Amino acid sequence: MKQLLFTLIIISILTGCKTEKQESKVVINELPLKTYFQNSHLPAVIMGYSNREGKMDWYAFGPSVWGGKDTINENNIFRIFSMTKAIGSVAALQLVEKGLIGLDDPLDKLMPEMTSIPILTSEGQLVKANKTITLRNLLTHTSGFGYDIFDEQLQKFDKTGWEYDDLPRLFEAGEKWHYGRSTDWVGRIVEKVSGQNLEDYFREHITGPLKMNSTWFNVPDKLKENIVSWGTRDSTGFKEYPRIPTKPTTEFIAGEGLFGSPKDYLTFLNCIMNSGKYDGGQILKSETVDLMFKDALPDGLTLNFGLPEEGLPETIGHFPDESDTYSLAWAIENNSKEMVRTTGSIYWAGVANSYYTLDRDKGMAIVYFTQFLPFNDKISYDFYRLFEKEVYTSLNKK
Repeated sequence: MKQLLFTLIIISILTGCKTEKQESKVVINELPLKTYFQNSHLPAVIMGYSNREGKMDWYAFGPSVWGGKDTINENNIFRIFSMTKAIGSVAALQLVEKGLIGLDDPLDKLMPEMTSIPILTSEGQLVKANKTITLRNLLTHTSGFGYDIFDEQLQKFDKTGWEYDDLPRLFEAGEKWHYGRSTDWVGRIVEKVSGQNLEDYFREHITGPLKMNSTWFNVPDKLKENIVSWGTRDSTGFKEYPRIPTKPTTEFIAGEGLFGSPKDYLTFLNCIMNSGKYDGGQILKSETVDLMFKDALPDGLTLNFGLPEEGLPETIGHFPDESDTYSLAWAIENNSKEMVRTTGSIYWAGVANSYYTLDRDKGMAIVYFTQFLPFNDKISYDFYRLFEKEVYTSLNKK
């Protein structure tokens, strides 16, 4: 009897040790983060990571409302801008899975208001396109649509008498990669094909099932006090914009329109990391998620923002790496000289200096949120990369 009791005690101890080791959390060295923030101009930052099992850890600095006394947290609500794009891409791919639209279907009949928009040549001439646009072109930013902030031609374009719903395209579909309003058109396609506006579609098929209850185009009144301060920074300091919207959004833009919390977005990334699965269902098939981690650009194209040959000013962060590629939703790390991320991991950002990384091989997702313009502030971008480095370093020590 004593021998049996002794054996059970030993088994219990060994099992307990094994369980403790399995459940041990990744420990981030917080000191470099605190030091960096204290020496920076940043008003507030919240950053966090999740493992494959959904365990989240958060690191917060500064108040949610500038000048306040609280500490910003993962349930505060941010304008996520282009981080909306990945959710819009998931919505479109859900429709593809249902057979309601094909990735390579010509869109001339479905979206004539889009495909009829002419191309602006480098000589300044407007010409009719010879190639049709497909959903794949839109999801990969190879449709020809751009942002005027990234293109001098579009900035100078005279819109007098212009009757189209967007600026001219810059090239034939599939010829180049150019970041722009392609995902805005994806959102319109989702609305037309599904018969729902994007707010309702996202709530029913993505944000609702994932319990992303702080993610909306129109933040419910009961949540508006969770919205953080935002503004712009120049050489004189920060200037705050109105924090809480005073008018409801009536046009839902899949490329930039959502508000959301860091916790919600990390929940979304965690679902993608787990091949579209969540507690209670699946938002995408695993084979569709696999496609989202593959280079979808034609003919060896890579990201091209037209960065100056002499390099960026010292105040600008190094986002993105133009040697990287793009999938149906986000950028793919492709640089063999990258010192932190695993090749094949994905990343993107929002214009108010928010960023994310997802590494399926390591089983790790990262979000980083600040809330000010202009985009790619070097101090903010470098803080994101520092946090990313600390997470990877901790993972490698396990």
